[in-house]
Amino acid sequence: MTFLQPLALFGLLLAFAPIVIHLLNLLRHRTQPWAATRFLFQARKSSSRISKLKRWITLLFRMLALAALAFMIARPMTGGDSLFSFSSGSPEVLVLILDRSASMETRTEKDPRTKRTKALDAFESFAKPWTESRLVVIDTALEDPFFIDKADSLKDEALERFFGPTDTSADLPGTLFKTLDWLEKSGVGTAEILLASDMQTSNWKLDRNSEVMQKINAILTEKKDLWKLNLLNLNDSAPYNFSLTIDRINRRPGRIEPIVNLCKNGRGNEMIQLSINTNGSPEIVDLQLPSESMLWRPKVDLKNEPEEGWISILGPDDFCPTDNVCFLTYGLTTPPQAAVRAFNPRANLVLRSASQSELGKVADALPLNALNEKGLLFRKVLIHQGKINEKDEKILQDFTLNGGTLVLFPPESVNSPNSGFLSWGELEKTDEKEYFQISGWRRESGLLANSSDGNRLPLDRLNIKMRRIPTQGEPLAYYSDGKPFLTSMTVGQGVVYAFSTLPLKAWSELDNGYVLVPALQRLIEETSSSYSLTQSWACGGKESKEAELFELIDEENGKVPSLHAGIYRIDGRLTAVNRPQEENERRFLENEEIIGQLPGISPRLMEDENSSDSTNRSEIWSFFLILCLVLLLGEAFLGQPAPASPGKAVSTHA
Repeated sequence: MTFLQPLALFGLLLAFAPIVIHLLNLLRHRTQPWAATRFLFQARKSSSRISKLKRWITLLFRMLALAALAFMIARPMTGGDSLFSFSSGSPEVLVLILDRSASMETRTEKDPRTKRTKALDAFESFAKPWTESRLVVIDTALEDPFFIDKADSLKDEALERFFGPTDTSADLPGTLFKTLDWLEKSGVGTAEILLASDMQTSNWKLDRNSEVMQKINAILTEKKDLWKLNLLNLNDSAPYNFSLTIDRINRRPGRIEPIVNLCKNGRGNEMIQLSINTNGSPEIVDLQLPSESMLWRPKVDLKNEPEEGWISILGPDDFCPTDNVCFLTYGLTTPPQAAVRAFNPRANLVLRSASQSELGKVADALPLNALNEKGLLFRKVLIHQGKINEKDEKILQDFTLNGGTLVLFPPESVNSPNSGFLSWGELEKTDEKEYFQISGWRRESGLLANSSDGNRLPLDRLNIKMRRIPTQGEPLAYYSDGKPFLTSMTVGQGVVYAFSTLPLKAWSELDNGYVLVPALQRLIEETSSSYSLTQSWACGGKESKEAELFELIDEENGKVPSLHAGIYRIDGRLTAVNRPQEENERRFLENEEIIGQLPGISPRLMEDENSSDSTNRSEIWSFFLILCLVLLLGEAFLGQPAPASPGKAVSTHA
C-alpha cells in the first residue's frame, strides 16, 4: 500500500487523544467514601463490568475512527483493482508525449498511416480502460500541456496546429523532463505517461542529455508507484526514401548555383525527377542518381527574375515527404572585397592569385607598415601572413567581431611574438626525405569539402616540410600525428581560419594551388552568400519561434515558420525556413538504449499501437471514509443509555 499524501499519516497520533482525555478526566474526580451510598454501589456492582466494557469499546471505536480519518486524508492506494476500492481505479491524468519531428511523417508499404498517426491511435487505445482520467497531450514542438475531453478529438482538423505534422526536430529528454515538472507543480497524484516516438537518435542526443536523463530517472524513481512511464517505439524504417538538403549557395552574376546534397536508400541506380520552382515558376529536371549520396550543383538562371526571390527544389514522392523539399532565397549581395597582407613577397603573390575574383582580378594588397580601419571598411575577407602587433591585433579583432572573415598563415620568424588574438607553436621541421602528412579532414562541408561531382581534395598528397601549429580554434584537418593542419574559431559575428604552414617551397607544396585555390575560393563564395539581404532559418529554431509577424510566400495555406518549412517574409526580409539538418539522421535507438538511461525504473514497453492493458492502481480512501462513519455510528450506539425496566404495579388501599 502506498499513499499520495504520506504526511497526513502523522494524524495517526490523534488516535491517542481519547485515551489522553479519558486519563485527564480520571484525575479530575476523587473518591470520597460515604456511608449512605455504600449500599447503592453494592447494588450496582453486578452491572459495573458491563459498563466498563462498553466504555472501553466506545474508547476503542473513537480511536479507530480517528485513525481511519488519518488514513483517508493520506489517500492510500493499492496495486490493481482492490477489494476495498469503491472507485474505478483510474489514474488522475493520462499524458501523451507526442514526438512531432519531421521523421514521424514516415510510413511503410503495409500501413498507409504515418508514425505520428499511429501514435495518436495508440493513445486512443491506451486511454480506453480509464474513462474517468483527465487527458493531456504535450508535444515536442510546442511543449505546452493541452487538455482534451476525449482521445478521438486528437484527429480533429481544427486541432492540427497542436497535433498535426511539422518540419521540426525534437528534444525528447527535455520534453519528458518538462512533463514531469508540470506533473509535480500541478500536484498530480497518479499518472500514466505514454511516450510515442520513432526514437531517432538525433532527437534524444543521449550523450549531451546525460544530466537531464539522470534527473528524469531520479524523479521517476521517487514516484515509482505513482507515475508510470510507457514507451511506444515506432522505429519502422521506410522501404524507400529520397532526401535533399542545401549544402551551400553560390551567387554568380545573373545566376545562382546551390549545392544540393541528394541521398537515397532502398533502391539502386535510377533516374529521378526534380522540380525547381523559381519564384513560383516550376521547371522539371531529370537527374541520374548513381549512388546513395551525391552533391548536385544546378545552375538557376536569374536574368529574367527579380533581384530578390526564392527557389524551392522538390524531389519525387516517397514514404517520407517531409525531406523531399528544400527552400532557399536570394537577393542583392555585397561582393566580398578580399585583401591580402603578407610579409613574405612570394607568399603575398601566391595568396593574392589564389583568392582572385571570377573576372580574374587578383586580391588587393594591404600595406605592411600598419593596418587602418578605413582600409578594412568594405573588406569581407582578409588573408594575413606574418606577425601581428598590438595595434594590428585590435583592428583585426574588430574586423572579425563585425562579421569579417580572417585567414591567418604563420609568421616565418620563430622570434615573432605571439598575439593574444592567435598564438602559434614552435617551428617544426622534418628530415630531408620525410614529410608531415595530412591524414584526416572534413569532407562533407566547409573549406576542404569534396567537390560537387564527389571528388575530394588531395590533401593526403600534400607534402609539408615545416609547420607551426595554431594553438587555438577547432581543428578542420589533422596531420597523421594528430596535430591540426587547419583550425577555425568564431569571433563575434566573424570567423578566423588558421593554416599551420606557408605556401612556400621551403615549407610545403601548398603553393601548387590544388588545395589552396579551392579552399580560398569556397571561402569567398560562402562569404558572398552570407552578406545577402535574405536569411535562412531552421524550422522550430529559436528565430522561427520568435517570429510573430510574417507573410507566407510559397503557398496559400496556414503554415507558420515555427512548425512548417517554406518561404516567408519576416521583418521585411525574405526568409527560407527548412527542416533542421539533424532530421536527416537515419539511426534509431533500441529500447535497451533508453531503458539503460533509467536504471531506477522499468518503463513498460508497448509492442504496438493497439496495446491497451496496463497495471491499474486503485485509491481506497473511500473505504476508510466508510469505516470512519461506521465506527462513529457504533460509538454513538454504545453511548445510548439503557432503557428503563418496567416496574411492577403496586396496589394501595386506604
